[in-house]
Amino acid sequence: MKKLLCLTAVAFFLIGGSAAQAAVTLKMAGQYALEHPTTQLQQEFAKAVSDRTKGEVTIRIFPANQLGDYTQVYEELRRGTIDMATISVPSQFDTRLEASYLHYLAMDYDEARKVYGRGSAMFKVTEDVHDSLGVKFLGFNVEGLGGLGMVKLPADLDKANAPRNVILRVPTMAVFQIPCEDAGFQTISIPFAEVYTALQTGLADGWSGGPASVNYIQYRDVIKYWVANNNFFENTSYLVSKQVFDKLSPEHQKVIAEEAQRITDKSFTVCQNDEEGYIKKMEESGIQIIRFTPEQLAAWAKHCREVTWPKMEERLTKPIIDALLAGYK
Repeated sequence: MKKLLCLTAVAFFLIGGSAAQAAVTLKMAGQYALEHPTTQLQQEFAKAVSDRTKGEVTIRIFPANQLGDYTQVYEELRRGTIDMATISVPSQFDTRLEASYLHYLAMDYDEARKVYGRGSAMFKVTEDVHDSLGVKFLGFNVEGLGGLGMVKLPADLDKANAPRNVILRVPTMAVFQIPCEDAGFQTISIPFAEVYTALQTGLADGWSGGPASVNYIQYRDVIKYWVANNNFFENTSYLVSKQVFDKLSPEHQKVIAEEAQRITDKSFTVCQNDEEGYIKKMEESGIQIIRFTPEQLAAWAKHCREVTWPKMEERLTKPIIDALLAGYK
């Protein structure tokens, strides 16, 4: 009887231990093309998680908006019907999530590491807001300095706030729309997945919302100009549904969080190393590159911080704006 009870206890322990580490497959959404650096980093992340968990956690990557536009994907993360994502973050559920896209927030990679790095005020605010929405924030994935991919060249680019003779596509976020309009552009909001068609058909004359890499990889066949006005620092986020994450074992949670941190930290270096290369590739493909002088960049940044940032208080809250402004005084 003692032997039988002992064997039963051992069997129960082994079954319980196996259940805690049960194999799981997670769907991870992405918004960029297969060859884009962010998609490649997603694949590296998935392999590392699989290797460290000895195949107990498999992450399947669905790039190029296969699971829907980022606004749809975020809603599915909240519901738990999509497990993970590396996407731009929409703001329809909380406007404070627009803070990371505030224009002229970081002007170079040194500033970006301070603003978006783990432990920063921006990181903490973003983490808390996502948590309140049922989504776990794992880190900022840096995409590069933003610019304008144009079919028609805007007028008076040497001036920070002149009337422009073009229609500029912007994401459906005030943090993009307001600074572009304050800089003299006419704007139209079009989902990211439909930007190529909008540029191709003339619905928009250009677009704001992406760095050099995206403009080369996804839009080089349709744009004619790249305006490097460094208007914002493009970033996506590593996200996981809290419903999904909470069901994982502590060991699996730890691996996913650690590998996400490693990959998002790596994205700063990858992006910085690749940026000039993509600008050169655009130039070689026939796209005219419009570079701003340091004086022009400073004028555009000053105008945005003085004119546009105060308008964002209602959406981002005054404490966030005040803290950001204090960093530039």
